[in-house]
Amino acid sequence: MNGIIFPNFALLFLINPQQEILLLRRINTPFSNHSYSLPGGEIKLGESATQAAIREAGISLDIHIKPENLHFVHLMSRKCNDPEFFACVFRVDSYDGTLCNNQPARHDDLRWFAFDKLPENIVAAHRQAIEMIEKHISYSEHGWGPK
Repeated sequence: MNGIIFPNFALLFLINPQQEILLLRRINTPFSNHSYSLPGGEIKLGESATQAAIREAGISLDIHIKPENLHFVHLMSRKCNDPEFFACVFRVDSYDGTLCNNQPARHDDLRWFAFDKLPENIVAAHRQAIEMIEKHISYSEHGWGPK
């Protein structure tokens, strides 16, 4: 890898009172266009995972989350071709504001899905994270292949 550092990610696990999960459909992005994903984004240099989750919630969903309303639920070690990175997933207990697709140039749909009716076109690693969280499994690996 020649010492190249790839970014890590903070993802949001938002559940509504009907026990549905919030997903965004990606467009005009360098990865997984037209696939649904958990909201979130890159953890920037000098930023903690929770700071990134809070920042991304504002950028993508136009909501504000207090740090005490974020709870770590899953860590995924992910390999996607050459990049290797970690994705930290945080359950959101509450937030201020009204959810909206705040980045229509990057997401063309914002929708709640029942856990047993996730869309076919969901990022595979995000489906895995959701399934692991449902089983209360806090760590998984994706894309590494057989050992």
